[in-house]
Amino acid sequence: MVSTKKTFVSPCNQPVRFYKFVALTFLIVTIVLLGSIIFMSSKRAQITIITKAESVEVNTTVDIDPSQTDAIVSGFVTSTFVELTKVYSPQGNKTEEDLATGEVTLINDSNLPQILVIKTRLLSQAGILFHLKEGVVVPANGQIKAQVYADQKGESGNITTSTFTIPGLNETKQKIIYAKSATPMTGGIKTIGIFGQEDLTKAEQSLLIDLKKQGSDSLSQNNSEQKGLFDIVQYTFEHDGTLGEETSSFNLSGKATVIGVFYDDVKLKKYAQDMLEKHIVDNSEVLQSANEEPTVVLSQYNFQAGTAKLTVTNSGLVDLDPNSRELQKIMFFGKTEDEVRRYVMALDHVSSIEMNFHPAWNREVPNVASRVDIILRQIQ
Repeated sequence: MVSTKKTFVSPCNQPVRFYKFVALTFLIVTIVLLGSIIFMSSKRAQITIITKAESVEVNTTVDIDPSQTDAIVSGFVTSTFVELTKVYSPQGNKTEEDLATGEVTLINDSNLPQILVIKTRLLSQAGILFHLKEGVVVPANGQIKAQVYADQKGESGNITTSTFTIPGLNETKQKIIYAKSATPMTGGIKTIGIFGQEDLTKAEQSLLIDLKKQGSDSLSQNNSEQKGLFDIVQYTFEHDGTLGEETSSFNLSGKATVIGVFYDDVKLKKYAQDMLEKHIVDNSEVLQSANEEPTVVLSQYNFQAGTAKLTVTNSGLVDLDPNSRELQKIMFFGKTEDEVRRYVMALDHVSSIEMNFHPAWNREVPNVASRVDIILRQIQ
């Protein structure tokens, strides 16, 4: 009789295999998840945007009208009358010697007044002799100005500032009664020319500038709290020369009415700044800087009505706003290097772009804000 053996598998082996499978699956999933986390956390992108600020300019007008209580910039119009006489020389073609002249201050440190007659001699430190044009009395412990002329014609009389002794006084008095000059002596050499219309025109243009300055200085002294613009309303000239004749100099006298338009400088600057900021309509732009002093020109005025119109020009630098929506990190999520480049270069004020992705094989911006750096760098 043949015996038969049977093999039995224990039921307890089935759960063991199942648990091994579950454990292995969990391990694989964990490794995959861990790898994904490491992969995602290792992805970084640094985007450096190089920008260049551009200038922007705005022109506007401001009305000056004292009758308007709600004026943008307060102000008023005023005027003054000025007159001035100056000596001018024609364009010369030859020279001749003459007596140099100038002004000295006579000083008396004694307790008694000192009389000095006309032509009293004054000797400079360099040994050049001058004479008083008129007699004077120098007060005790005081001083007085006087005009002098050189003893000899020529260049030697054109001396710089100096201290002068008075040879006609005794040695004791010479130490306490003397003279000093604050400006050089001139006129030792004169240029002679034919007085022509061109000489007169140049002289009138020069005197007109001096008249305007004299008037503006006078008006500014009386209205120092506000800033002013000035112009000449009307003017006349008179001269003592004869056109076509040879002369070394001629006198030109001018009379003018100078108008002054005064305005609140603080309010005008603020208005110019506001106009410049309103000019920037693109939300991606920011006003980086503006001129501290806008250019203000007196374009129109009505002296009788007391009104004026100012033209104001202000300029500044505009650049890409780092806080603009266009530069929010979310705008870059998931973009490739090429897509980022095309997007950024389409923005205003962008000069170039630099990108650094990590790891090296990564060419896509992560979708996590903490893994993305947006840097703005400005070039001049």
